[in-house]
Amino acid sequence: MSFPSNFHAHALGTGHTVYTGALPRELLFAGDRFEELWAMHPADPPVVAFGEKRLVAPRWHQAFGRDYEFAGFTSRAAPVPPILAPLLAWTRAQVDERINGVLVNWYDGEREHRIAQHKDSPIGRIPGCPIVTISLGATRTFLMHVRKRELPFVVGDRDVVVIPDATNKKHAHSVPHRPGDTGRRISVTLRGFSDEPAK
Repeated sequence: MSFPSNFHAHALGTGHTVYTGALPRELLFAGDRFEELWAMHPADPPVVAFGEKRLVAPRWHQAFGRDYEFAGFTSRAAPVPPILAPLLAWTRAQVDERINGVLVNWYDGEREHRIAQHKDSPIGRIPGCPIVTISLGATRTFLMHVRKRELPFVVGDRDVVVIPDATNKKHAHSVPHRPGDTGRRISVTLRGFSDEPAK
């Protein structure tokens, strides 16, 4: 796992680390490019399972390149569209060449969209491959949950958060909706999935 020179390591005090950085400016999603990606969100949010409960997720999401299974739901992958291909290529070149799957989440501040505290599902993922989240659009607070504490990272347009696999196994993360959160945010999360069938 390698990083561009503008990335910073953040020790969580438990022997685990999170890394933050930013996309190069030539990959910035501004104006029409952001609107094009925003228009790709599904018509309806998915229904996910938490134990016996089935709930409508408070956001839209869609997998590209590889299916992503979590919370009793499988997001069936569409082919990676041209608009996302440069982000996937940059992530493979700059972080980990094994990364091959993309999950896009669309968050609308007016709808109070959010994602609850969770650890990313290991189903189908390559052990040891990091999780990379690229934030586009409106600013939000990305929380790491460490020993009953919340460690906040403010993420804005083109910010990148990398969670190593070992960190994800130990610590959960979330993106809450907070008073004053407005505007639209798109998160592009990239992971590495095995081509081998699950055992």
